[in-house]
Amino acid sequence: MEELKATEEELLSSNEEFQSTNEELETAQEELQSSNDELRARNRELNVLNDEMRQARDFAEAVVETMRQPLLVLDGDLRIQQANRAFYRNFKTTREATEQVRLYELGHGQWDIPALRRLLEEVLPAQAAFEDKEVTQAFPELGERTLRLNAQVLRWSDQERILLAIEDITEQRTALDALKTVDRRKDEFLAMLAHELRNPLAPIRNALEIWRRGDAGEAAEKQAQAMLDRQLRLEARLLDDLLDLSRITRGTIVLQKQPVDLTHLVAQAVDDARFQLDAHHHRLGLSLPEHGLSVDGDPARLQQIVSNLLSNAVKYTPPGGDITLTLTHDGQEAVLKVADTGIGISPELLGSIFDLFVQADKSLDRAQGGLGIGLTLVRRLVELHGGQINVRSAGAGKGSEFTVRLPALPRTAVPAAPAETEATEGLPLMRYRILVVDDNADTAGSTALLLQLEGHEVETAYDGPGAIEAAKTFHPQIVLLDIGLPGLDGYEVARRLRALPELEGALLVAMTGYGQDEDRDRSRTAGFDGHLVKPVDLDRLKALISHPGHRVGTPQVH
Repeated sequence: MEELKATEEELLSSNEEFQSTNEELETAQEELQSSNDELRARNRELNVLNDEMRQARDFAEAVVETMRQPLLVLDGDLRIQQANRAFYRNFKTTREATEQVRLYELGHGQWDIPALRRLLEEVLPAQAAFEDKEVTQAFPELGERTLRLNAQVLRWSDQERILLAIEDITEQRTALDALKTVDRRKDEFLAMLAHELRNPLAPIRNALEIWRRGDAGEAAEKQAQAMLDRQLRLEARLLDDLLDLSRITRGTIVLQKQPVDLTHLVAQAVDDARFQLDAHHHRLGLSLPEHGLSVDGDPARLQQIVSNLLSNAVKYTPPGGDITLTLTHDGQEAVLKVADTGIGISPELLGSIFDLFVQADKSLDRAQGGLGIGLTLVRRLVELHGGQINVRSAGAGKGSEFTVRLPALPRTAVPAAPAETEATEGLPLMRYRILVVDDNADTAGSTALLLQLEGHEVETAYDGPGAIEAAKTFHPQIVLLDIGLPGLDGYEVARRLRALPELEGALLVAMTGYGQDEDRDRSRTAGFDGHLVKPVDLDRLKALISHPGHRVGTPQVH
């Protein structure tokens, strides 16, 4: 019994121990369950963080890859860890040839640039970043490029990364340099324009003074008058060149094409330039076809081409030099060559000699001056005629040769007779009542005086309303009307004059500084019979008002 009792006590004790152990196991299980719940929560947090990190990484890589600007990611040893598509595309390389390669060894050392080394090895460690640093380097497949660099150092506890952004600004730099060149040429042009427009004023003033004195003698007065005429024509030509260039640039010029005999036209241009040639003692060699050479073109513009090339040769050939002008038929082309023994063209200028505002000689002692637009005008007029122009020169001091090629007409084509300057000689002497309207009193007064010397009865008006009132009382047969008038412009004045019964059959002539094609069209629409551009040639004015065919219903535009 005692043994059974002892055994029972042992069983009870063991049972208590098992009970205690079970309680401990339950407690441990509860703790394990709690830990397991914490681990699951932590795991969910880690998964969320991992997703966020993956999204952030994908976003960053997307940003890097979609950048148009090349970007490199370097480690602390300047070894390339990553490059974006723009880098591979712009610098003609691949991922295999780029990643894990030290920057200076990339592409057979083409990135081993002293200025870049200094930035990465000296500036960046000290400042952790640099911005808008420019380096220039020649790349085998790209040529010389100008690069703008930006860099930033990123450091963590155990590693370092360098972001290097590379922007190719070669084109921007080239464009900026070109703009600076154009701006400089513009400034030079404006200074030259003021100089060239003032140049004729000195001989004009001198000629007027000679004329005013009254004691210089008839020969001197005639010489002064010829000087006045030349200088006024020069001034008008400068303005015409400017306006023509503007029209061509804006695409508003219209060629009046017809068959033209270039042989006659070239001979006429030489006659017009004879005074310049003789004044500089130039020797002219002229070779023209015996049987003529025809092209389809605008006679006035073709004359402008030849005259400008000949004037250019005179301008840049020292006194006593030789100028040669030849016209030949080559296959289906008419070939005009103007050669000289002048100052020549340097190789660096040869490619831009037809550009606007470019001149071969910019020294202050140039004999003839000019605005630097003549050759630009020539090239564009030649191109409008379907031709081409080029220039050759062996260099400074060795002369130059300009060659114009134009499509030639078949030899059977008959060119129109060359336009002759209208003359008043031989016409019956007629007297008219003429109203001159101009807001410039000197222009109105001088024009009236010239017409009075021709025997006409003349009155003047200085604004639009005054012109209408004068017309109602004076009943003019001819009205010379400025366009830019105060009160009412010339177009409106013309329309109102046409409505007056007392002016039925009167001749209305626009006499204005506005001479573009649209201005002529507007004047014709407003009721003008003629359109003269200031400064008006007196012979042309006399021909217009004296010719019996120049009446209302037969518009004449000059």
